[in-house]
Amino acid sequence: MKILSSAKINLNLTINNETIDGLHTLSTLMTPIDLFDKIEIYETDSPADIIEFIPQIEIHGDSTIHKALHALREVNNFDQRFHIKVHKYIPVEAGLGGGSSNAGTIIKYLSERYSLEVPKLSIVAKTIGSDVPFFIKGSAAEVNGFGEQIIAVDIENPLHFLLATPHETLSTKKVFESFDEQDNNLEIDTKLYKELEIKNNLWHAAVNVEPKLQERKEHLERVTGSEFFMSGSGTTLFSFGEEEQLKNNIQKIDLSLFRLVTVTKKIDSSLLREAD
Repeated sequence: MKILSSAKINLNLTINNETIDGLHTLSTLMTPIDLFDKIEIYETDSPADIIEFIPQIEIHGDSTIHKALHALREVNNFDQRFHIKVHKYIPVEAGLGGGSSNAGTIIKYLSERYSLEVPKLSIVAKTIGSDVPFFIKGSAAEVNGFGEQIIAVDIENPLHFLLATPHETLSTKKVFESFDEQDNNLEIDTKLYKELEIKNNLWHAAVNVEPKLQERKEHLERVTGSEFFMSGSGTTLFSFGEEEQLKNNIQKIDLSLFRLVTVTKKIDSSLLREAD
């Protein structure tokens, strides 16, 4: 079977000073977008799961997919092993949730395909990642707590984005360490777009870890005349607009500064299926 595992955009994100079991609580509005990793899933008689990433990516310890499969087996009598190939198109360490999407969509797909119980979202958030419950649910949502509280939201207006992901990467762990070291009462600009609040209070922490992010934002805003915002813990920057306008803006950008520049849109589901 082949499935498509989407990226996400944090339209707004507030990280709270409060922590639960060492994890910060948060509040965010997220939507899946039409930028996908392609995942091939095959049953195998191998004694262990086989996980491949194409192209190969650097992973320390188990991948989010290994953790997702472990979480499923923890709550189900389920011994089937899989050969999984992930064709990566979502940039890594970019605030677009690629690894979390892979894990969440696999949990969602396998639980439906094999009639499995879905692990508790609180456990998923703690052991795999705070964005994973969002991808298990799979639609635009307000997310609270440490990622386990999901409230579906109907965003009626179409949304188109110009995404620009710099070559520089950001470790979520380092951004949160920077956040903890800073004065988190710093004022964060809040903008409105189609009645949606747009903000991200990880911005200062991200720039502290990777100062070039500020330079990339200034370049994008200077050449396009549009305001750009950061998704998640960075580094991807995005702006809003009509699709044709955004495509025209791409022509103005110095593409050598970025590993991905594309126009995307809000979609209804983070998991899509492809025919074999």
